[in-house]
Amino acid sequence: MPLPLSKSQIVRLGERLVRQAEPAEDDLGCLNELLLAYDEALEHSMELLRDLGFAPSGRIKNTGTILEKLRRHGGSWLKSIQDLAGMRVIIRGGRREQDDAVARIVRAFQGQAKQPRITDRRDQPSSGYRAVHVIAYPDGLPVEIQVRTAWQHEWAEMFEKLADVLGRGIRYGEAPTDWRDALDLDLEPTEDRRLIMRRLADAAYTQRVLMVRLALTVGDLIAVLEEAELDGVAPDSPEVQEHWQTVEHDLEELQSGVLELEPIRDR
Repeated sequence: MPLPLSKSQIVRLGERLVRQAEPAEDDLGCLNELLLAYDEALEHSMELLRDLGFAPSGRIKNTGTILEKLRRHGGSWLKSIQDLAGMRVIIRGGRREQDDAVARIVRAFQGQAKQPRITDRRDQPSSGYRAVHVIAYPDGLPVEIQVRTAWQHEWAEMFEKLADVLGRGIRYGEAPTDWRDALDLDLEPTEDRRLIMRRLADAAYTQRVLMVRLALTVGDLIAVLEEAELDGVAPDSPEVQEHWQTVEHDLEELQSGVLELEPIRDR
């Protein structure tokens, strides 16, 4: 199915969507037509992977996620987006099985007009996220295929849920949402009570920062364990133990934050 819009029309559509506080109905209609074309390419790609014995799960980005990304990256991003259509493959095994799966997927899409390409986020993770992405081009449209080990998948799902609570920006390396200033709105407590609430909010924000840090160090540990298995390195090797100690240290810091609340409670 050919795209219903030219590249220049897609750019202008993205720019309009960024400028508008509430997207116009006509623009949303154009976006939906665009997504229908990607949906057809996605279905074709998923069927191809099922024939290879994989069990992919797929999705077309929803309008809310697209608008969020457009505001973050700019309207012109819409024409070069690689993951409007995406699917995920969770493989059984470790890095070796992951590499084998990626090679099979790449071979399956090599007959297309545009050759597939690989983005390896294991050695250069994006805000802690690790996986291997294959960008395939069925019918000339990009479809992103995320190939994850079970541990990479569990970490990614956990971090996604953490972002729902602490702010979507942590997925891009930003600090957790800071809501402390909102305490001064619509509140008229005594000065003493205000001070206690401020200290509680400061402590809570510190916990948010520590939660993100702990999540990232756990992700690093998972990567080291998978690499150790691939290279035949013992799990009690100095390098692996060093990462275990980092995780334990970050966990202790997170737990000790509760103790900092004791003086506040006793006021």
